[in-house]
Amino acid sequence: MSNTSTAPADTSPISPPSGGTQTETLVRSALDDIVVVVGGAAALHQLDDDLVWSVVKRLDRIRVRLLRDLKGQAPRNEAEPNTPKPPRVHPAVDEFLVRNRMGMGE
Repeated sequence: MSNTSTAPADTSPISPPSGGTQTETLVRSALDDIVVVVGGAAALHQLDDDLVWSVVKRLDRIRVRLLRDLKGQAPRNEAEPNTPKPPRVHPAVDEFLVRNRMGMGE
């Protein structure tokens, strides 16, 4: 059974929840862009629903952790689910991580 939605993603500008900051708005907007890219790649390449759900759930954990850090809130004591880790990382991911950590192209 497929959980894939065929409805287009809402790409309208977002505003932060009450009391949000410009930084929070930028983070939420960037996360929206990232998940739309993931969804587009999933649809284009007909990726397995379980893979897409796994990636999006991981992005959601990143979202929660990042926004809590920005707000100065203590991390939650929730254990990460025991998901298998891939044996290696795709070379494109390695390249992105290096460029992001070094501030390249900014």
